[in-house]
Amino acid sequence: MTRFFVTSAIIAVAVAVGYVAEAGGVPLPWVLGPLFVGAVTALSGVRLAQSGLVRRGALVVVGTVVGHNFTSGILISLMWLMPWIVAFAIGSVVIAVSCALLLQRWAGLDRRTAVLANLPGGVAEMAFLGGDTKGASTAISMVQVLRVTSLVLALPFLLTLALDNGNTVIAATPLAGGVFEGRTVAILALGYAVAWGMNRIGIKTAFLLGALLVSILDSLTGFIGAGVPNWLFIAAQVAIGLALGARFERDEIRQIPRIVVVGFVVSLLTSTIIIGAALVLAGPLGIPLPVMTLAAAPGGMAEMMITAAALGLSIPEVVAFQTVRVLVVHLFAVPVVDRWVPPER
Repeated sequence: MTRFFVTSAIIAVAVAVGYVAEAGGVPLPWVLGPLFVGAVTALSGVRLAQSGLVRRGALVVVGTVVGHNFTSGILISLMWLMPWIVAFAIGSVVIAVSCALLLQRWAGLDRRTAVLANLPGGVAEMAFLGGDTKGASTAISMVQVLRVTSLVLALPFLLTLALDNGNTVIAATPLAGGVFEGRTVAILALGYAVAWGMNRIGIKTAFLLGALLVSILDSLTGFIGAGVPNWLFIAAQVAIGLALGARFERDEIRQIPRIVVVGFVVSLLTSTIIIGAALVLAGPLGIPLPVMTLAAAPGGMAEMMITAAALGLSIPEVVAFQTVRVLVVHLFAVPVVDRWVPPER
């Protein structure tokens, strides 16, 4: 019962901080505010009860909301970009693996752990693949969290400065809208069911991708035609922010201070090179620099989608680049790593 009240209090504070952040004009307020609360709570030694069902549900809501912004015209316009998107995804993996060698040398990690820690493939997924090497899962999780969190914190502010020339006001794209009704329950349930099936056959980030696929099909056909109310989208962002912040557990950081420092430096280097390469491609591909930045940034698919919407940027390119990279990492890079550097026995 005490744990329930503590968790409820933390959520209430996170919502309050998110509200204040939104009122103060902070970009991505409903993610960054709860992230701050979750991190402070975790570093204070208080464990926030986390539910896999809530996390999966939050991803289903985000995927459903984003998918409703796709039209047949947008999908057709993305088709010619697909070879470039696949090539860039493979290039991102090459960059991440190359920089992982620095992580291996400077942090004293084995090569397998270093590579999985630096691949933009998801915190939980990469940690699970760490094998039985002592401390591997902790090291992988920490480096992954450092990369995602640093980008989620930095990019909204940096892009806001780049977009705001003092004469314009950045207008967020209204992703969510409508009332909570039976059709809302239907599309969320269908998205969850499809995602569950994808997850059962081993597709990573299935609860985001599955809901996104269902939502895009609904947007094209109007079969269900349901909207997602804004309050539910906010709740999903709060859940994502708290989950990110809760990863910064005090005991783990005390155990691996060197990995924390080196991991942050290597993550920053990796992200800078990947984003820099993307910006070189932005002009020839006709994609605005801010959009390309979020499309390329290895900062989490859901987080980059939400950031694009908060800054009023085009979402389809961000979704396309992020989705293809996730698929490349899990269908191609991870098996290669598994054969290249098998777990130590």
